[in-house]
Amino acid sequence: MKFLCLLSAFAVFFVVESQESGWSEWTDKPGEACDDTCGACGGLKQIRTCQTANGCLGANEQIVACNLEVCTFPRPLCCSGYSPEVKDSKRICTEKP
Repeated sequence: MKFLCLLSAFAVFFVVESQESGWSEWTDKPGEACDDTCGACGGLKQIRTCQTANGCLGANEQIVACNLEVCTFPRPLCCSGYSPEVKDSKRICTEKP
């Protein structure tokens, strides 16, 4: 009985692990562009493809912040949830912790 439980637990772990790791890398959705010009205010759709026969857990589409450069007056430097930071000599908006 212990062997059967251990085997079942391993099988469940294996299926879940393969479903989570079976995704391709996120890529920008073809034909999509950022819908704002600065301040991490815009959103860009990204997609990924399930590459296993068992299926994958999670969404195949997400929206990420884009155009992270700070905005100029009269707009706020960064949109809600982001703050200005200097990185590699550039002023960008980064997600607040």
